[in-house]
Amino acid sequence: MYGHLRLAGLLLLLAAIAAAAQTAQTAEELKGRADAARGANQVKPCLEYAHAELEAANDLFNKGDADQGQVDIQEVVKYARKAADAAGSTGKHLKDTEIKLRKLAERMHDVGESLAFEDRQPVRQAVDELQKIRSDLMVRMWGPDAQPKGSS
Repeated sequence: MYGHLRLAGLLLLLAAIAAAAQTAQTAEELKGRADAARGANQVKPCLEYAHAELEAANDLFNKGDADQGQVDIQEVVKYARKAADAAGSTGKHLKDTEIKLRKLAERMHDVGESLAFEDRQPVRQAVDELQKIRSDLMVRMWGPDAQPKGSS
């Protein structure tokens, strides 16, 4: 009976290790796809990678590695900008990109508010950068009077 429990525990452990390895590989694959894509085809993989990096940053913050978490936050901003630039230059996926940028900024805000006080400011600045990217995209879509909801 104990042998079956040990075997089941070992199988669960191996499954968890495989899932963790697959997650890391997926982020690397997303980044590779984002970097390799061009034009309108770059929008989706850039946003997917930005989202994955934001969740990776959150995990790092939760594990106490704020410095590497901040590096990942900057990577999120970089790839969000790439997505917005690709959407803006091609005129495709504009609305979907704007919506995903808003959701990304909201999630990043939530992550930032969960941090220790001294770690919040760089994340708040990154949220502001995302909002600026989004605002610029909205101007591209609807003209100079476009304003994101909630901004003044």
